[in-house]
Amino acid sequence: MHWRLFFSALGIVFLSEMGDKTQITTMLLAGTKPLYVFYVALGSAMALITASFIEVMIGAHFLAKHIKPVTIKIISGAAFTLMGLLLITGVIGNDF
Repeated sequence: MHWRLFFSALGIVFLSEMGDKTQITTMLLAGTKPLYVFYVALGSAMALITASFIEVMIGAHFLAKHIKPVTIKIISGAAFTLMGLLLITGVIGNDF
């Protein structure tokens, strides 16, 4: 098994998911049903696993076959930078 890839994916997804609206929604659901936190946690985990599985399948079977890895890195980096700039400048993310 490629442990470095496994732990990289685990760390990146874990950090990127912290504090987003999905996590807040899960926390609120668990707060309204404290006797059923196991089921809320299980449902939330299964949703993330399912979404990630679909993304991996799309990436492996479509993107990897039609787009070069360096192009994917450039597009990902540009999109990440653009989203960061838009958040910093207040163009997006001002919900309050």
